[in-house]
Amino acid sequence: MKKLTSVIILIIALLAVCSCAQKEQEEFLLEFDTLQSSEVTDLNGYECPIVQDYDIDHPFQYPVGTLMGDMYLQRLKDISNEYNCDITVQTIQGNETARIASNLYVGEIACSHSPHNPAKDGLYYPLDVLKDYLDYTNAEKFGSPGILEQGMFDGIPYTVSPVSWPGKQKLYAYNIFAVNEDTVSKYGLTDPREYVERGEWTWETFEKALPDYQVVDGEYTSTAMNLTWTILDFVMMNGVDYISVSDDGNVAPSLDSQNVIDAFDWCSKLLANHADIISYLGHYDMVAGFINGNITLAQTSFSHMINEMIYDVDNYGAIPFPCGPNGTYGEWVNAYSGADSMAIWVNAKKPEAAAVIIDRIFEPFEGYETPDELQNYASTIFYDRRDVELFTTFMKYSRWNYYTLGIWDYFSSATDWAKRGKTGAEIVDRFADAVNERVKQYVKPNAETILQLYEEEKKD
Repeated sequence: MKKLTSVIILIIALLAVCSCAQKEQEEFLLEFDTLQSSEVTDLNGYECPIVQDYDIDHPFQYPVGTLMGDMYLQRLKDISNEYNCDITVQTIQGNETARIASNLYVGEIACSHSPHNPAKDGLYYPLDVLKDYLDYTNAEKFGSPGILEQGMFDGIPYTVSPVSWPGKQKLYAYNIFAVNEDTVSKYGLTDPREYVERGEWTWETFEKALPDYQVVDGEYTSTAMNLTWTILDFVMMNGVDYISVSDDGNVAPSLDSQNVIDAFDWCSKLLANHADIISYLGHYDMVAGFINGNITLAQTSFSHMINEMIYDVDNYGAIPFPCGPNGTYGEWVNAYSGADSMAIWVNAKKPEAAAVIIDRIFEPFEGYETPDELQNYASTIFYDRRDVELFTTFMKYSRWNYYTLGIWDYFSSATDWAKRGKTGAEIVDRFADAVNERVKQYVKPNAETILQLYEEEKKD
């Protein structure tokens, strides 16, 4: 039924975009089926523009001239030769919605780290129609359902991410704490990574240890913690999900659960009890404060650490948010805003060929096919084994934060109210009904698709 629904949606979308493009896709589908039976894929000179929303000096966000940038561009060149096609990279013009609405061709493949609105707005081709060519359920290649989630809308997947590539584990988010290990070492503080390693990185330990990370030395001060964003990840680490699933498989919104109330309560008390050692600097001030040694634990992400912070700090580390009493220790559940991804434009000339090309592009790079090899690469960024392991496994428990669909706003409002000392019950009473309606509208269809995929996997 899901496939049938997707096909109907696809037909309607394509009729709205360009009826002649639809005929072209149908004809190519018949032709492509015969190609799949041969040992060599010949795409007969197919032109495949990849349109990315990064500048041209950062193909798929890898800087030109770096090892990974060179390997990516070489991969595109190799596929062009192997498959008899012409893959090119272009920069997005920024008016794709208007162009598609005007029946104008954009390209074959879209490359983005924020694909949510284009997926919602019907700019991408549904991947469930193309599953025979691009198996988006392959978690080793494309990531866990939580990564698939960012490119889903109304239960239909539109994007995939190259999670097996070196460096592509750096989600865009504020879901870890960067640790200024220079400060920790200089003042003889307990390295928070030791708490994590000993199985002690819990809410209780966090609250007891936090004052230790406030350093005042004459005119020099290092604030214990900067809450740069929201309390969302504290909440997620208390066994919280957007939805609950009953024994009979029924999916229901659950952002008013007792686990949510308990998490809001704890955060409210944490922020009140330690108001003098917690700051709320915005992103750029946080980065400057961390680099200057004025913040010991800074809420940030691996992407921000790698892109903006670590080159100016001699000794740094990374830790997850602590585990609440209802969370599962070691499963560092976290929320993210975006991850580098690819999709197929809705009016692509040959979507089946584009799907085959994406599937081939996302194969692991030579020399980086195993977890150990990925960790070897990460060891050039992080110098401590614990940071390397966290970086290379963190995405397994990541969930999209639905920030473009209003659900993230719930946690933003909860953060503001927690700062004012409001209880979990007060926060839930004020905001939960509205957010649960959004969960029902936006999260539930995606969750039902993901559960269906799990059931299909069990049968296989």
